Amino acid sequence: MTILEKQKYQWYAIYTRANGEKKLFDNLQVKNIECYLPTRRVLKTWSDRKKWVEEPLFKCYIFVKVSYKEFFNVLNTAGAICYISFGGRAQPIPEYQINSVRNFLCQCDQEISLTYDHIQKGASVEVLRGSLKGVKGEVVNIHGQTRLLIRIDSLNCSLYVNISRDDVKLLEDNYTQKKLSYDC
Repeated sequence: MTILEKQKYQWYAIYTRANGEKKLFDNLQVKNIECYLPTRRVLKTWSDRKKWVEEPLFKCYIFVKVSYKEFFNVLNTAGAICYISFGGRAQPIPEYQINSVRNFLCQCDQEISLTYDHIQKGASVEVLRGSLKGVKGEVVNIHGQTRLLIRIDSLNCSLYVNISRDDVKLLEDNYTQKKLSYDC
């Protein structure tokens, strides 16, 4: 007795070559594999001009919806490196999470920034851009999702600056100290 099962399609994240997200996306579409490449508009500045460009929201990642039948076919596509996995197994991504990203990108009309840094009050940061580039300070307050208030100690006084999260980087020594405290 043979029971025909409907193939179960699930979303997975694929790790791509650097700057190869769009090429892999095109290659997968040629193979009729359902895929999703979330993009964002970014204002790029060159020495002679500024231009809005579309770039992947998640660098080096693309999402595919496949069954077991197409699972390995994706890996045999130029630009695909591997599935994102934990414990040696590719981890499926729930459909609602992919839909949430799609809905968010459709409804958002402003520039989107993505960070993997967990910047918190008391964190030591360094300013990356602007007139304060290279200056180090401490995060005193966080305004919403995008603005930081940084205390910069110099000349025996404090200077408070309201700055974007995108314009600072978390300093390693502060991060390492917090990480060590969790290991105990």
